[in-house]
Amino acid sequence: MDLLVLRRLVVELHERLGGARIDQAYGVGRDHLAIVLGLPGSPRLWFSAEPELPHLYERPGSHITPQRPPPFAMAARKLLSGRRIESIACIGGDRVVELCCGGDGAPRLILEVIPRRASGFVVDAGGDVRAVWRPRRGRPGLGEPYMPPGADARPPVSSLGGAEWKALAEAPDADALARGLLRGVAGMSPLLAREIAARHDAGACLQQATEEELRRAAEAPTAARVYSPAPLEELAEPPAAGRFLLAPYGLRHLEAAGTELQVTRFGSLVDAAAAYYPLRSELVARAAARRDLGLDLEIAALKLRRTLEAVASDLESAGKAELHRRWGDLLLAHPEAPRHDGSVEVPDDYGDGAPIRIPVDPARSQVDNAQRYYRRARRADRSGQRTAERRRRLTARIDELEDLRKRVAAAAGSGDLRRLAREAQRLRVDLRVTAWEAPEARVEDAAAPEPKAAGGPSAPRRAADTSPDAPIAGASGRKVAPGVVAYRSSDGFEILVGRSATANERLTHKLAKPHDFWLHAEGPGSHVVIRNPRRQGAPSPDSLREAAALAAYFSSSRAATKVNVRWTQVRHLRKPRGGAKGQVILRQAETYLASPVPPEELFAPSSSRG
Repeated sequence: MDLLVLRRLVVELHERLGGARIDQAYGVGRDHLAIVLGLPGSPRLWFSAEPELPHLYERPGSHITPQRPPPFAMAARKLLSGRRIESIACIGGDRVVELCCGGDGAPRLILEVIPRRASGFVVDAGGDVRAVWRPRRGRPGLGEPYMPPGADARPPVSSLGGAEWKALAEAPDADALARGLLRGVAGMSPLLAREIAARHDAGACLQQATEEELRRAAEAPTAARVYSPAPLEELAEPPAAGRFLLAPYGLRHLEAAGTELQVTRFGSLVDAAAAYYPLRSELVARAAARRDLGLDLEIAALKLRRTLEAVASDLESAGKAELHRRWGDLLLAHPEAPRHDGSVEVPDDYGDGAPIRIPVDPARSQVDNAQRYYRRARRADRSGQRTAERRRRLTARIDELEDLRKRVAAAAGSGDLRRLAREAQRLRVDLRVTAWEAPEARVEDAAAPEPKAAGGPSAPRRAADTSPDAPIAGASGRKVAPGVVAYRSSDGFEILVGRSATANERLTHKLAKPHDFWLHAEGPGSHVVIRNPRRQGAPSPDSLREAAALAAYFSSSRAATKVNVRWTQVRHLRKPRGGAKGQVILRQAETYLASPVPPEELFAPSSSRG
């Protein structure tokens, strides 16, 4: 999020939301936090920690709520609910926003809107961190005093001398100059840097243009607008970089005649952001779903083509039926023909009469060899018919997949993609794509009816189940035994979770193999098993991290930020005599520090995994 936009937006948010009561806090997906405010229409203060474009804005109306809130959302809800917003302000030199609540001992919500380092903190009145969202190395952890990121180390424009201005002005092009301004001038943002570079490229003095634009950034009245290559309602693909931007006022380099960008004006920056960010998120999610669905169809068609090649080879073999029938006729027509080294030389009565050699079994008579060739011809005839029919069906399925892939490429919205995905499932395509709209999608779009699973009712409308068919979603799991649910780790290992004491007993002492890995969080909770068919000495890092996150989430420590999870191989467990269901004794174990993560976030689609 551009620093210029964020600072202007935070001023408007403070004016609009000051005094509002915080009703709820939701974690939506892996990257989004929604603070529900007690105002008419219940607006949401929405924070996205997307790695490449974190952002903060107020969105009207409701959103798709998650089935299980993550620990940070639960902690924020507990500490902030019922309190009133006293102020919203940018702090420090970077993109850090502080939301202060009124009342004695009131906590603060701090959101760091920094690309690739976005994070959130709930800080108590004493300045200590009570909850952390998206912990980062080098940033405060739970129980530590909160310190904002380092102040802007770039020199202010007033301290730059002639040598510095000369070095900046010698940049080879406008892009290089913009990068130099971003690195070398305090308070600079990408929008400002590009505006200054464009003015300098048009002949303006670099120092004067820089000072004027910084002054304009601080003093110019807000005239919010969104720049796009087409009207907002007509956008179907994410525009190229620099072609879809939110700005607090008019920017000359974006409104120049050569840019050919559409300008959509808004009454406030809050309204512009509420239109811009959900639309951008929808476009990106739609493009990712279209790309992944198209790739799934391409892979399915490639597999069918390989099968078709094998079938074509079978059909070629079946084409020898007529040859075998002729050989049988020739062997019967010349019963006394001499044999040489496992073959018989006979004149070709079907050709020019020249001698040909026919392979035969020396242990059999000429008549028996002829009958063998007749039998082969009959089998080839039958096989040829079956192979030709199979080839026809394969060719038809490949044509269907290719046609479907073209329709996917032209699909206009997530509803069309879901419908096409159902057609792909009908063609037995293994779909990996599970997200059809972004968590920020407009509610009226996201509430479209979900397609039915094969042989079952429509899946419930939850944020964790946005697939065209519920079994596709890895987050929903797969029941393998009463009370035991299976998930698939990101690197392909099966993870089993017991959801009751009886299920824990069944999983650990009946289903698990001696070399499988067993996990359990501190306190009462689920037994978790990572299948280990290759008998590895230790689980893979990804499967251990994901299984430990499940063990922590399905435990009494779910609300904690970090949980100790013990793991070992099943062969190091034993059931105590007379022990309760699910009780075990560990002969040896190791400990893994895990963050509780619900399945719908842990096994989110690749286009949104961070």
